[in-house]
This record gives sequence, C-alpha cells and structure tokens, in this order.
Amino acid sequence: MTSRTTSAPARARLTAARFVGAAVVAGALVTGSVLTASVATAAPAPGVPAVTAGLDYVALGDSYSAGLGLTPTTGLPTPECGQSAVDFPHQVAAAYGLNLTDVSCSGAETGDITVDSQFGNIAPQIAALSADTDVVTLTIGGNDLGFSDIAQSCLAQTADGPLAFPVQGGVFLPNCASGYVVQGVDSLALKISAQVAPSLATTYAAIAAAAPNAKIFVVGYPSLFPATIPAAGCFTSPTNTPNAFPFTTVDTAYLRSVEVKLDAAIQSAAQTAGFTYVPSFASSVGHDACVTDGSAYVNGVLLGDGGLQPGTLHPNALGATFLTDSVSTALDAAFPAPIVVPSLPTPPVASDPAAVTPKPVLANTGMDGGLLAGGLALAVLLLVGGAAVTVARRKAA
Repeated sequence: MTSRTTSAPARARLTAARFVGAAVVAGALVTGSVLTASVATAAPAPGVPAVTAGLDYVALGDSYSAGLGLTPTTGLPTPECGQSAVDFPHQVAAAYGLNLTDVSCSGAETGDITVDSQFGNIAPQIAALSADTDVVTLTIGGNDLGFSDIAQSCLAQTADGPLAFPVQGGVFLPNCASGYVVQGVDSLALKISAQVAPSLATTYAAIAAAAPNAKIFVVGYPSLFPATIPAAGCFTSPTNTPNAFPFTTVDTAYLRSVEVKLDAAIQSAAQTAGFTYVPSFASSVGHDACVTDGSAYVNGVLLGDGGLQPGTLHPNALGATFLTDSVSTALDAAFPAPIVVPSLPTPPVASDPAAVTPKPVLANTGMDGGLLAGGLALAVLLLVGGAAVTVARRKAA
C-alpha cells in the first residue's frame, strides 16, 4: 500500500518552493516600487487641470468650429477649410492641456463628417476618431439646411423690402419669408424635421461607434438675429456699412424662428445619442449681428467683389471666446477636479518616554524607508528560506 504521508524530501522541496515563491513575490513588489518611483509623470502647465492634461481631443464640424474669418489660419486639414489657429477648439485645447486634432472645415455637412471627401482632397472627418479619443466637439447641421445660401437670398434693399436679388422670373419679393412660407407650409421648418434631423441622428451614431470611449460635446449655434428689434431698427446697407445687417423686419423675425427650430433639432438629436449638448443660442441673445455697441458675438454681413466674405454671420473674436467659455463649462462638469479631503490632525505623542518606542532614523541613503524595508524583508525571506532548505535536507538524510 502506498503511504499518503508526504516523504521528507518532498516536504523539503515543498517548503523550499514556498519560500522561493514568497521571495519572488517580495522581489516583484520591491522591483515594482523601484519602477514606480523611477517613472515620473510630467506636471501639467500652470492653470491646466490635471484631470484633463494629456487627453486626446478631436474637433469635428463646420465653419463655426473652424473659426472662419479669424486669423491666423492653420491651413489644415486643407487651406480651403479656412480653419483658424484661434478657433474655440484651439483655445479649449490650450486651456485644458488636451492633445488636439482639429479636422473642422468650413462648409462641412453631415456627410463630410461620415463618408464624403470634402474638397476632394481630405478624408471624412470621422477618420480622425478612434478608441483612444477622449474628447470630441462638434458643430454641424447649418450647412445641411443651407443657411448661408438662405441668408444671402434674404438680403434686402430696405427694412421694409424688397429683396436685393430677384427670384426666378425676375420678381423682387418683399421679403424672403414670403418665398419660404407658401400657403402656410414653411419649407425650411419641413427641411429641418424631414432631412436635417435624421442626418444628425445618423451622424451622431457613427461618431459614437468611431469613438466609443470619448465624451462627446455637440455645440449649438449662437444667436444671429435679435429676439426683439430695437426702436432704432437693425437694418443697415452692406454697400456703406462694413458690418451690416441688411434684413427686413419681417425676415429678422422669420430667420430667428428658423434658428430656434434648428437649435431644437440639434439639441434633441444630441441628447437622444447620449451626447452632451453645449447650449449657445439662448446665452448669446443680445449679442447678435444687430448689436452695434461692440458686444456682438457674430459678424454682420461682409460684402466683397465675390459676394459674401468669409466671416459673414460667423463668430468674431469675442464670439470664439464665448464658445470657448461655453465648452469649458461643459468640460468642467464632465471632468470634475478630484476632491481633496483634508488630513486629520496628528494625535499628540505620549509624555512617558517608555510608552512609545521611537522609530529608528534611517541614514540618508537617497532611498526612502519603504524601499529599504522591502529590501530587508526580501533578504530575511531568502535567508530563512535557505536555512529551512538546509534543515529539511539534514532531516531527510
């Protein structure tokens, strides 16, 4: 019959193995502490939140993200994009220590985010996203509606009309609202609900799939048209005013209603997708293109030889700062600073010298006490293990 009792040599090997295993674990812990101590993380620049420093940030979107009309320009992703080095993505990245990839481009529609090669020489913007992306910002939808063309079609000769350009057949309409709203049907409102909103939903879904680990912020468009026309009126002619507001009283109210509908569609689609919507429409009321006291966040109409100039009805320098502040508020909420709990006061040392055994003072060797303690523990384990193996072998013999 085979004995179930473990033989002396086997016990010796088992005991030795246990001690060696313990020594290896202790060695790994010591080695780990050395490696941890030797890897230094660069401190963020002064004023940069440590919680966001070094995160990968991709800016998507159209001219409102790209900062069309603001200088200097980056020339990226292609010069035709009119991307500015002081657009809100660049300002946000600098303030939060983010690693920025800015692929925003003027004129972008939702298709240019997901599948189209805008200007024929740049990849769809979504190609900049990956599982490593931490932060995404986006403005999109205005060009799907065709807002730039709409604004140009609404330029008027006076505050009471007619329009500056004739419609088909050479007819000068009194205002553009009469052209977009026919027999009670608002063609722009219909386009927002039937075309723009579904395109936004599809685009947001694609972004979520391409950047599954990112916090995504959809930035709304600021207010361009006033909620209330001042007593002095808003109308100014672009032929003699460099920053003009050449819209009829009727169209000012109508175009504002279109803005409201577009903003609601963007907000709804963003929230349905689980993204953070960054509001800028309501908070920019009173800073629209009608304002002439220097507090406007957007330019008026800028005319040149080729028609509307870059920057027309787009954020100016003050507006870019406003959008930066709006996104910053959302980032602060999404990446809160860690709460520092104050340490409890140290209890007083006992007065009786015999009551407390003083901790021996380590010599200044350049190594901390924890590392030395770990090294001593390893040495003790190795010595004890060796002694145990020797004793076991003698008993076995």
